[in-house]
Amino acid sequence: MAVKINKKPGNTPLLENKNIEETFNIAKVYIKDESKNPFGTVKDRRSYDIFQEANRLKVDKLVLITSGNNGYSLSQFAKESTVKVVCVVDKNINQEIKIKLKKAVYQVLELNLEHKILRPEELIAFSREKEDEVIWDVTNGYEESYNNIVDEIAQKIPYPEYIVVPLGSGGVFLGIVQELERKGTKTKVIGIGSQNTTHSFADKLSTPWTPYSRALEHYEKIGHSTYRLTEQEIKETYNKFKNIITCEPSSSVVFAALEKHHFKSTDTIVFLNSGKAGL
Repeated sequence: MAVKINKKPGNTPLLENKNIEETFNIAKVYIKDESKNPFGTVKDRRSYDIFQEANRLKVDKLVLITSGNNGYSLSQFAKESTVKVVCVVDKNINQEIKIKLKKAVYQVLELNLEHKILRPEELIAFSREKEDEVIWDVTNGYEESYNNIVDEIAQKIPYPEYIVVPLGSGGVFLGIVQELERKGTKTKVIGIGSQNTTHSFADKLSTPWTPYSRALEHYEKIGHSTYRLTEQEIKETYNKFKNIITCEPSSSVVFAALEKHHFKSTDTIVFLNSGKAGL
């Protein structure tokens, strides 16, 4: 039976922040608040699209490597359906996140992800219980789910000089960059990530491997930017901004751009608050 979802993500608030404008002498600063999506995270946009397609095509299981948000978000869209969500997590994942995931999803598989890149066929084999199950690996892909963020911003304000996003595997960064490219705008995207690929304080940005590394290099060469923060920088940024927005360390990193990047006083900047799933 097809499951109808009333909670469609998107059309999240775009809020001007006078405090940051005055403190850092920048003309216009806005926060695109993705914490207002149905399950509290920008990942809801992608999860919604994955689930709609999987449900329509009668898929039995969806498997993905996750630090938490992607898996939790996907499970919330799938919970009223027959689609099962299997999360593959690093064996050193935060215990609290693991417990919450176990309550939310069909199965949590703990593996050592630090030194091994798992192929899609391996993930599917790990999660298979029956020979005839239809299983999709949805760890990566669907970055076009983030395209609408650009349109939603453009409906409220002229295209900004910069959009600043958290950088984990790079899906959000690429979805936004590619849509800006299609629109022919001069807006540049800044991605802020963690130097630690595993066990970072910004745990949702820990990505031992990404299929988007070549694409990220390409976009850096044509004027977009990425910065990787030390653990100390991540903690300092979180402590400075956690009272300004609803965020976790992995989403507050965007504000490090105010120290890392040279902005002009005439710039308009949109910071993406990627939110915090119910973890």
